[in-house]
Amino acid sequence: MREFSMKDKIGYTLGDLGCCCTEQFRAMFLTVFYTLVLKVNPVHVGIILLITKIWDAINDPIIGAIIDSRKSTKGGRFIPWIKAFCVPMGVLCVIGFLDVSSWDYKFKLAYILITYIFYEAMYTCVNVPFGSLSSVMTDDVNHRTDLSRYRSLGGTIFMTVIVIVGPLVLYKDNKPVASRFTLMALLCATIGVFCLIVTSSWCKERIEWKVQEGKKFNYLDALKNVIKNRALLGLIFSSLAGMIAASVVNGLNTYLFKDYFGDVKVMSISGMLNTVYAIITFIGTKYVSKKLGKKEWCMYGAGFAALVFGILFFVPVKNPLVFIAINGICYLGASGFQVLIWAMVNDAIDYQELMTGERNEGMVYSTYSFFRKLSSAVSASLSSFTLAMIGYNVNEVVQTAAVKANIWKSYTAIYAVGYLIAVLILFFVYPLSKKKTEQMLEELAKRRAKGKGGR
Repeated sequence: MREFSMKDKIGYTLGDLGCCCTEQFRAMFLTVFYTLVLKVNPVHVGIILLITKIWDAINDPIIGAIIDSRKSTKGGRFIPWIKAFCVPMGVLCVIGFLDVSSWDYKFKLAYILITYIFYEAMYTCVNVPFGSLSSVMTDDVNHRTDLSRYRSLGGTIFMTVIVIVGPLVLYKDNKPVASRFTLMALLCATIGVFCLIVTSSWCKERIEWKVQEGKKFNYLDALKNVIKNRALLGLIFSSLAGMIAASVVNGLNTYLFKDYFGDVKVMSISGMLNTVYAIITFIGTKYVSKKLGKKEWCMYGAGFAALVFGILFFVPVKNPLVFIAINGICYLGASGFQVLIWAMVNDAIDYQELMTGERNEGMVYSTYSFFRKLSSAVSASLSSFTLAMIGYNVNEVVQTAAVKANIWKSYTAIYAVGYLIAVLILFFVYPLSKKKTEQMLEELAKRRAKGKGGR
């Protein structure tokens, strides 16, 4: 097998891009589609999303346990799953954006519930093995940091394009057009499936954890060990807080520009600037994290973003361009969570091996994914519930001044509080500082050299 190379990095970038083409498109526009196109009450949307996302999150550790219990095939342990489930995932993404606004209300609710459950099941079968893939592509710490950076680049590429194109294509005269949502979903799904197929070809699994003969995989024992993993727990709850903050404001983004600033198409300017921010982040994060440490950079950057948005809560900005500039600077600060989070998951897998002698890549990653899904459920529902609490009326073209002001307050407060909590958890719970990470890797290298690592 060829050595780790740029082909692996690009392949892993395309894998994240493929996942984002469906998942992030849905995250940005599905609630908008449900409320403004299908005219479903935000409270009902929030309840359905909460139920389905929690159920979907429960599936993640189960899928991870199934993967861990199976021996690697000729195609690897994780890649065959990506190949098998990427097409069904893409098809169900498109089905979720069909215009059923003329249906009876209760049938619309059933449509939302069923299509959401089936899509998320297929996404889990793609995303859990994809996320675990980086841990078996290489065990070099620098290569893993590169994979984390390149993975974040995939999501950044998609978000940059969709934030520019989405508002320009999906709306006409500041109103959503149903057929355009369906066509955009079809385009995103097609690109996503293509990218994941390339990932399956270009990324190689080089590290194989040998299953001991006669030893049966025990799901409960593995889960107990994972729960004792302090690095994983600190990472889970810190990213949980940060993700909820970021996801909720993303869910409110359309309403902020459409109703508070009065022009949804201004969002496209934010997308253009995101390209510049993404380039700065992609290049700079490697050097900053190497100098300061992954944990340290996440804390400093996210703390800065929380402080700025705390000030914005009390000092509203009326000019959308000024807000876009400030938001972009804060993105640079909070980017550590987006760029380095996957490298930190790999560190948690190593920490699992240090503590127990077993890596359980699928279980560790899927447990982390479980809580990501849980945070996604909370954030998706919280966005809808927030709209309901502030009195947002889906049947009104123009919202009241009070509702507009409350959109701003909700947006800034959730962002600031979420990232502040994330920083505090990293500081007090997550044990792997720059120095301790280096010590852990040295100890594991010694164990593996003596043949005690299980590899």
